[in-house]
Amino acid sequence: MHPKRISKWVVKPFVYFMGSNNIQRAWLFEPNSITERIKRNHSFELELVSEHTEELDYLDKRIVGIVQNESTVRRVKLFGDGKELVFGESIIPQETKEHGFAGLKNLGSKPLGDLIFTSKKFKRMRVLFAKFEFNNKKYWGRITVFRVNGYPMSIKEIFIID
Repeated sequence: MHPKRISKWVVKPFVYFMGSNNIQRAWLFEPNSITERIKRNHSFELELVSEHTEELDYLDKRIVGIVQNESTVRRVKLFGDGKELVFGESIIPQETKEHGFAGLKNLGSKPLGDLIFTSKKFKRMRVLFAKFEFNNKKYWGRITVFRVNGYPMSIKEIFIID
């Protein structure tokens, strides 16, 4: 089961008005790698849930800024000290893998954040925030849209943090 979005995507100021706390906002507004944040305080583990071509819905295409109907969707879970902290979902169009950055082709169980924050080819374009439901609990998440040498991709992170 994957987290389900239960609110609209909003910009940063609305996060304060929609019932977030300081701990949630610290994760939501983290400017650096979430992987590195976890590694600083915990033993880190990544579980690759799935990675395959999927048909995208209209909203995902609009947010990422793409017109093609299919793209690679990669889902991962990030753990700190054995506890699930983040559910991640990346949308990486084929053209981005081919022309944006070849390192996106064979990620396997490598954290995407390790590439994004070590290469100047990735430019953060915008970040949106929303609430999600997962296992009958509510959590906050964000979607970050990047340009990779001018080609689009996105990373959605749902923070399984109380």
